[in-house]
Amino acid sequence: MAQEFHLKLITQRSGGGDPIVRERRLEGLEATIGRAPDNDIVLADLSIDPQHARMRFIGPGRIGIESVSGLPFRVAGKSVQSAVVDAAGHPVVAFGEYTLSFAPGEEAEAVEVTVTREDDEHHASPGVFSLQAKVFGRRNMAWVLGSGIFLLCLAIPMIFVLFMANPKIHPDQQWSTGPLSKAHAFMEKDCKSCHANAFVAVRDEACLTCHTADPATAPKALDAARRLGSPFEPRLVAEHAAHADLEKATPLPPGFGRKVSVMVQRTLNHPTDRCASCHVEHTPAKGGDPTAPLSDKPKLVVVQDCESCHSQLKMRLAKTDLIDTPDWSKHPGFRALVMTQAGPKPSFQRVALDTAPQERNGLIFPHRLHLDPLGGVARQAIGLGKAAGYGAALECASCHRRDASGTSFLPIEMERDCADCHSLAYAKVGGELRDLPHGDLDKVVATLAGRTVSASGGSDRTRPGQIRPTAFAASGASAYRATFSRGGACYDCHTITWDGDTVRMAPVKLAAKYLPRGGFDHGVPEHGGPGLAKKGGFKCADCHRAQTSDKSGDVLIPDLAKCGTCHGQTTAKIAAADDADCTTCHSFHKPGQATPKPGHPPLRTLRWTEAITRREAGA
Repeated sequence: MAQEFHLKLITQRSGGGDPIVRERRLEGLEATIGRAPDNDIVLADLSIDPQHARMRFIGPGRIGIESVSGLPFRVAGKSVQSAVVDAAGHPVVAFGEYTLSFAPGEEAEAVEVTVTREDDEHHASPGVFSLQAKVFGRRNMAWVLGSGIFLLCLAIPMIFVLFMANPKIHPDQQWSTGPLSKAHAFMEKDCKSCHANAFVAVRDEACLTCHTADPATAPKALDAARRLGSPFEPRLVAEHAAHADLEKATPLPPGFGRKVSVMVQRTLNHPTDRCASCHVEHTPAKGGDPTAPLSDKPKLVVVQDCESCHSQLKMRLAKTDLIDTPDWSKHPGFRALVMTQAGPKPSFQRVALDTAPQERNGLIFPHRLHLDPLGGVARQAIGLGKAAGYGAALECASCHRRDASGTSFLPIEMERDCADCHSLAYAKVGGELRDLPHGDLDKVVATLAGRTVSASGGSDRTRPGQIRPTAFAASGASAYRATFSRGGACYDCHTITWDGDTVRMAPVKLAAKYLPRGGFDHGVPEHGGPGLAKKGGFKCADCHRAQTSDKSGDVLIPDLAKCGTCHGQTTAKIAAADDADCTTCHSFHKPGQATPKPGHPPLRTLRWTEAITRREAGA
């Protein structure tokens, strides 16, 4: 008998009685778990990700379970990211309010999986406190308790707040549903920091006092957090879009009851699209244990997911430039942000990659020439030797160097990345070489004024410590023109034009990011890169066709189809398979970055001293 899962779904009846039991077989060695309906095991709980985990057979009766979303699950009361269980031990694995109980199946090598949902509701016996009871009827009790709550928790506190300057009771304590998280615990006794107006829900303005990422007001936000006594540096967030557009683009939640609830809240001036709608404070620990440890950050409640807004966005927001994206299979092709004019104020345009766009970055650089393993550049790199950091043909990592975070690359610098092969020496004075200043045309012209450019014969390409050939040896105005003419120090890499006797050089600006609305982490092993690619991963050349590029204006980033090689696939098809969730590349509050994993960054790293150290390190 082949290994397979026998799934048993148990549903409790709301009115009591025997539960409903549904059974089916899951063929294959692997099964997916999550909230989305396309999973093998569907768990309808908002605390569970659409694609939460994957389980598979790793031996007779042994099942390996691993999280694919980054959110943990519980095994034997412990929160874990992966676990191996043996059906013979009847283990229980918990996802949110659901439990998966494993046991050996009746057939050989089969495993029985029983899915149940915890139900904490208790139904009172209709024989006691029923609607028909004369004294303790539910209707009478409801009126008495409701009136008491109104008086004690609304009318009396309102009188104290409005008519007494120094009340001896603290009505705020009656309204607090629980303690603040550790991140906001410093405001425990300063309710007005968030609750600016009595009996009005917390507004976004209160949150943005400390958390706005607007460049004009971000410094004031940090100062406000310090002034309020925060021991942590607040996370600065940007608006996902203009608030008016967000309000129009957000659909009502599914279900008649939820739609009515949202409409009533909005009518009563309790908006459901506030910061506090998703980031909920005063959340008591499960079970209401007052001694339970505080959570580090406010509880995150998923009110809307990406697909609910972006599936029919143009219908609700007609003027948007965004394309409806209901799921990964309908994701539009990449449109790179291409530079159409370099300079101090460069111009950019979004262009589809399938049109072979060209950018005007002012640089002359043929990747094919530099990466040819049999060309002159390769021979020169070999000649420089290992002591100089070469000794072999150039590769991507010879010039593209990772930044401190490991997720991206440092900007190209001529002196660091090019000068080993491209000398800027123009003269030797007192036995010492003099180099032309790089990056400022006016300084180059001033340096050459009245100077002599001289050198011994040799190749046009010069190593450090050498000057260009005598064919360009000249002085005065001739030296000035020779430097910017064919064979001159500036001619090979820069776009040179002449206006009479005045040289013009196109400004150079290299793009730092072609896809500003998405995040891509070069530090992921499956994404490859120098020294990082593992089995199933990729090398630089698999995505960036630099070996065939003769122009620096070529946009050498892959289209969406290359991402689809791994994302949205299974490990049975490709070893580097991964999910295709929106949050893998996009973030609600930080455009151009992936959504951080739950709990990241850890609260302890946000203390002011550690945060400053992290920024200085470039992390």
